[in-house]
Amino acid sequence: MKVMTVLFICTGNLCRSPMAEGILRDLLQREGIDDIGVHSAGTWGVEGEPAAPLAAEVCKERGIDLSGHVARRVSKEMLEASDLILVMEMDHVHSVEDLSPEALKRTKLLTHFGEEKDRFQDIADPYGKPKREYVACFERLHQHVCNLALEIIVHHDRKAGSSALDAGRSSS
Repeated sequence: MKVMTVLFICTGNLCRSPMAEGILRDLLQREGIDDIGVHSAGTWGVEGEPAAPLAAEVCKERGIDLSGHVARRVSKEMLEASDLILVMEMDHVHSVEDLSPEALKRTKLLTHFGEEKDRFQDIADPYGKPKREYVACFERLHQHVCNLALEIIVHHDRKAGSSALDAGRSSS
């Protein structure tokens, strides 16, 4: 049984959200945590597409495998099934609100899990840009996802049955 479910959202579900999903899965696996669901979707996701080749390449170079990724479009059902919804930009917050106003209270910019000065900044989409942009995006995602993972791990260790979402709410 899953203690909580995290959903990462970007635009196409080809670059940012699959990379963030892969990073969090990797970090949780390294900690031996297997009862947290981690998923991704896109506000304009084209069902069935693989991760962008450069996103997959950059992740593979860092030991994260996106070869099994299949893009999907975010749905109201996905939002309602998620305890924590992490988006890459403010436009994604509006998309969540349009699909499920109730889910808005569980939605945060991923940059919320970072330094105060970064809390309301978007994470730029590298799609269609040179590899260096994918690398920069990965590094930024990694920083914020590591901060998120630390909160999840700390709260998971305290009480495996409690929701790490409470950690996100208390740090608002």
